[in-house]
Amino acid sequence: MAENKQSLIVPINQLLPPELFILPVRHRPVFPGMVTPLVIAEGKLAEAIENVHKQNQYLGLVLQHDDTNTEVGPDQLFKVGTAAKILKRINLPEGGMHLLVNSLERFKINSFSLSSPHMLAKVEYQIEATEVRDKELIALMRSVLNQAKEMMTENPYFTEEMKLTLINVEEPGKIADFVCSVLNLKREEFQEILETFDIRRRLERTLQFLARELDLVKLQRKIQGKVNQGVEHNQREYYLREQLKAIKSELRGPETRDKDGEYYRQKIEAAKLPPEANERALDECSKLDYVDPSAHEYTVIRNYLDTILDLPWNVPAIDAIELPYARQVLNRDHFGLDDVKTRILEYLAVRTLKADVKGSILCLVGPPGVGKTSLGRSIAAAMKKKFFRFSLGGMRDEAEIKGHRRTYIGAMPGKIIQGLKSTKSRDMVLMLDEIDKLGRSYHGDPASALLEVLDPQQNFEFRDHFLDLPFDLSQITFVTTANTLDSIPEPLIDRMEIIRLPGYILEEKMQIAKKYLIGRAVSDSGLSKKNAPVITTQGLRFLIDSYARESGVRRLEKEIQKLYRKAAAAHVEKKSFPKSLGPKEIPKYLGKPVFTRADEFTTLSIGSALGLAYTSMGGATLTIESRKFPGRGRVKFTGHIGKVMNESAEIAVSYARSLEADEKFWTKNDIHIHVPDGATPKDGPSAGITITTALLSLLRHKKIKVGFAMTGEIRLSGDVLPIGGLREKIVAARRVGIKKVIFPFDNLRDYEELPNDLKKGMKVFPVKHYSEIEKLLF
Repeated sequence: MAENKQSLIVPINQLLPPELFILPVRHRPVFPGMVTPLVIAEGKLAEAIENVHKQNQYLGLVLQHDDTNTEVGPDQLFKVGTAAKILKRINLPEGGMHLLVNSLERFKINSFSLSSPHMLAKVEYQIEATEVRDKELIALMRSVLNQAKEMMTENPYFTEEMKLTLINVEEPGKIADFVCSVLNLKREEFQEILETFDIRRRLERTLQFLARELDLVKLQRKIQGKVNQGVEHNQREYYLREQLKAIKSELRGPETRDKDGEYYRQKIEAAKLPPEANERALDECSKLDYVDPSAHEYTVIRNYLDTILDLPWNVPAIDAIELPYARQVLNRDHFGLDDVKTRILEYLAVRTLKADVKGSILCLVGPPGVGKTSLGRSIAAAMKKKFFRFSLGGMRDEAEIKGHRRTYIGAMPGKIIQGLKSTKSRDMVLMLDEIDKLGRSYHGDPASALLEVLDPQQNFEFRDHFLDLPFDLSQITFVTTANTLDSIPEPLIDRMEIIRLPGYILEEKMQIAKKYLIGRAVSDSGLSKKNAPVITTQGLRFLIDSYARESGVRRLEKEIQKLYRKAAAAHVEKKSFPKSLGPKEIPKYLGKPVFTRADEFTTLSIGSALGLAYTSMGGATLTIESRKFPGRGRVKFTGHIGKVMNESAEIAVSYARSLEADEKFWTKNDIHIHVPDGATPKDGPSAGITITTALLSLLRHKKIKVGFAMTGEIRLSGDVLPIGGLREKIVAARRVGIKKVIFPFDNLRDYEELPNDLKKGMKVFPVKHYSEIEKLLF
């Protein structure tokens, strides 16, 4: 079998043999008057053609019924074919041959004289007239030519060679054959034209086929026009982008770069973002295709896409929380703080029973150095979560929380999104340190920005200004720290669970030093256990009592580190250094003690009283002093006191005046009341009974009893009202060796809830009215 491709018409007028070698062809028949290339596979057929080529060089090309058959017999061929002459034969290197044949005339097979190994058939030729005088035939021929020309203008696949050939053909039969050969007909329709010997009938069928094809071409053009109209805008934009790329490529020269748009599209597809984030990211990717890489906008888009792809969008798996492990971690890292640890373990227990619980918002309030920040790290370790911390101290711009809008140069996301990007965890522990030191400026109010962040009813759709996409923060465990709640807005306090961390007493500081601080100081100084000096129990007690009386242990740690640095220096210089450090040795290396036991209560003079206060630094003792001078009855208050404390002092003066009605004293003298440590801000009403006591001591010219400290708010009637921070104040009293404390009767329940270690050795006096204090102290 052979496959054919038709070409130009070549008029031939030759005598043809009555018997032809039959060559089956596939797909479509070969029309007369065509030069056609044929490819013959290696085998018996190729050998037979070689013999034919040596003899008369004529073949009979006949279409087979089924193109899939490889072995074709006489009964599998059509009865009408085309006689052809072999013009050229080329043997192929891999076997077989390539033929170039000129098809001449139609023939009809009368009989087969040989069917194997190849087929020979006796044929009858149909010679067509070349001159046409019939007017109707001429009209048909012109109609075919006109429609063929119209078809050529509509169909771009008609070549100029085909057009020229059609113009030069004059015989009507050959015109019909050529036109049909270039139409898109079925194989049966091709064979029908070949078997139509009547020229008139052949032209009529050709006209029908032409009309059908012309209708199809017009319909195709109509459909294509609608499609082109719909996509014209997109194509125009695409072509312009391609041209822009080519121009940029020329400007850059041979420089090559990654296709950033495609790179980001692949990452977006793999990230499985939420629908809104996915749509926004793809929109930004499309901009990369036409933004110049040297433009500022290009970098902004890339930074934005990097931020989106670095965020943990997928919901985290709920990990099992092991309470024994969590308790072990908290006890390992921190001494004491039982209330805080209990609350954390309760929260973890709830997370164990209810996996979909929202992230908690804890606020750790306490003086500096009690371990608030390190406790946040321990919470993360106990929960087996990642930890991220940033400080809010001095922050004045809400953009630090919610990010900058991308219209600004150097815009970046806020700290919350930065933390998520850094940890790549949606259920991390996020610490907002020093929340009480937030500022406010014309840039905005960061505290107000935190209202959304710390509200579980809102933060599941938190929108950072830079990202401008909703992100769920409800899985985050927020831990905030503060020294005091006074400067925190009330709506913000309402969103947090307050956990107070009291200051440490002497015994707790000793345990912390032995378990944590000394070992760390030895390691940091480079000493080993063998050559490191030992701080004795008495020496440690002396160190705490004389150099580190603050609520926390930060100052204590610094003093211990100082001792071991000096030991390291002596070891390197090979100088002698005591192997044990006691109360006698420590002052040689740390200098004169900062505090002495007598300072707080043995130096009280007339007009002085020892009060207890709760400040941002924790519990503290305050010696309130009063003095009189000749004058006109004026009262002066100093010591950096706040409005509330100033009013409390005025109430104390009025009450003291009601007790001592010596008008000469009040009108002939000016009174000056001072609260020492003037650089430290002080406020609150709890100094009321202390100021009253100092004034009565001044009026009566009598010292109060030694060893008492007091706290409580006073009314004009003399009633003593409850105060806050009792625990911290008791700790402050113990720290300076005070064992007797006067406080309001309504705070007795608070005192009873204190740990036994804190109450041990203390003698307390709960009072309802100032007259009870008067009996105790005067």
